[in-house]
Amino acid sequence: MRARDASPSTEPGAETAFSLLADETRVAILRVLADSPNEPLTFSQLRERVGVTDSGRFNYHLGKLTGLFVKKSDAGYEIRLAGWTVVGAILAGAYTRGDDVGPLPVETPCPTCDGQVEATYTDERMHVRCVDCDKTITDAGIPPGVFEGYDDADLPEVAERYVLSLFAQARNGFCVSCQGRMEPHLSMDVDDPHPETVCEEAMAVYTCTRCREELISGVGLAYLDHPAVVSFYYDHGVDLSQPNLWGTAWRDKPTLTVVEKNPLRATVDFELDGDTLTLVIDEELNVHDVERSPAP
Repeated sequence: MRARDASPSTEPGAETAFSLLADETRVAILRVLADSPNEPLTFSQLRERVGVTDSGRFNYHLGKLTGLFVKKSDAGYEIRLAGWTVVGAILAGAYTRGDDVGPLPVETPCPTCDGQVEATYTDERMHVRCVDCDKTITDAGIPPGVFEGYDDADLPEVAERYVLSLFAQARNGFCVSCQGRMEPHLSMDVDDPHPETVCEEAMAVYTCTRCREELISGVGLAYLDHPAVVSFYYDHGVDLSQPNLWGTAWRDKPTLTVVEKNPLRATVDFELDGDTLTLVIDEELNVHDVERSPAP
């Protein structure tokens, strides 16, 4: 699985927007307004809370933010969505744990060899790997602010929940970086698949149409919240609303088999305790049919 692996492109006007933030007073204005989301502040209240005594200087910096990052009304000044995004990015990256963390043991065994799994957080990336077979299970970029307030031992589960939230957003069609439109597609380990071709390394790929963000996972994760999949696992004692990314629910990768070439149709088989759930999907990961054997 790979998350947040590409850098977004620069939209027209982005240079101007970022240049407006190139002053600590302007950033302080946004942070003060973010601390009062339901309370418009007057010019005097805002200047006092920011701590700038020079009224003219403060008015200059506030004027640069008003419009794009700050909204002005008769009631006073409020932060706009663009301003929220800036403050959120600051908070997400501002927290520092100090030294790198790990390796930390992960309770569930390796899905390939049943070996010991461990997690390491370094250089803003969570790397989860098997000690025995050296298989990388997850390598995801995670802002340090995600881990604020948690003990080191909690980091693997926190990282898992964060990664799951990114893929949930992508499945709903929104880019995790720029909020643009995400388009899903199926990627297979064969160049020219024919009917009855079994793909051992089928992947679900979510690509933003606006920036270069791309999220890649095993094909099973694309259907983590599909009602048939949720019901299938729940009937076998697995609650997919709980963290299971590195655990029971995905220890055995679903099998993907091509059944039609043009248009592409493939089956994805989930197997648990002798039962099988089959999804018929297309190249855009849409589900066209569901079969379960034996029926519940």
